[in-house]
Amino acid sequence: MPTCVISQPRFFPGMHYLHRMMLADHFVILDTVQFTPRHEENRAKLKTPNGAQWLTVPVRKISREQSIVETHISRDQPWQQDAIKTLAHFYGKTPHYEANAAEIASILEAPHETLTALDRASWQPALRMLGIGCSFTCASELPVTGRGQQLLLDICRHLGADVYLSGGFGRDYLDTAPFSAAGIEVRFHDYTYPVYAQRFGEFVPYLSYLDMLFNVGLQRGSLG
Repeated sequence: MPTCVISQPRFFPGMHYLHRMMLADHFVILDTVQFTPRHEENRAKLKTPNGAQWLTVPVRKISREQSIVETHISRDQPWQQDAIKTLAHFYGKTPHYEANAAEIASILEAPHETLTALDRASWQPALRMLGIGCSFTCASELPVTGRGQQLLLDICRHLGADVYLSGGFGRDYLDTAPFSAAGIEVRFHDYTYPVYAQRFGEFVPYLSYLDMLFNVGLQRGSLG
């Protein structure tokens, strides 16, 4: 039963995002929807002595309605070196920082033009270490033109998926009847974060996978 996950791209995403990749046969990067700067398309959540903090990638704004696929990285400020210094400041003393810092820095320093390209590059260490092998496709590359829920259904149909795996919040808005009528089962992703050793006090979930990578490392089975 081919399983399809459809989601906006995320920058150094959390473990729950990666876990959906692990459950998917097809992972569709939903880059045709509007870019939302308050989401995680261009920012990753880190842990600091003062709580969670965002590591943000500056982007070029062309309109209020610009799509993710139209969003390019801004070159007006030296954000890459600032990002590398931020990671070193908060994670430099963690057990696995030295083993992984160079690879993460190389991703940040690479000349990615689009936000989607950078986001996809930010997944690569985790995909390799966790053994994630689903296929990846951008929605902008597919011959589908629907909107909203119809777009999700059209993508599943085009890819021949039998299961659509939605995020847990999909329960609040998704009408499963059209999927059922098309022979597609809708499942909702419920994820319990694995607790691991962190710096700076009590455990905080829903951080970037970088937090786990630097603190305890990533390997098959890390996702729980």
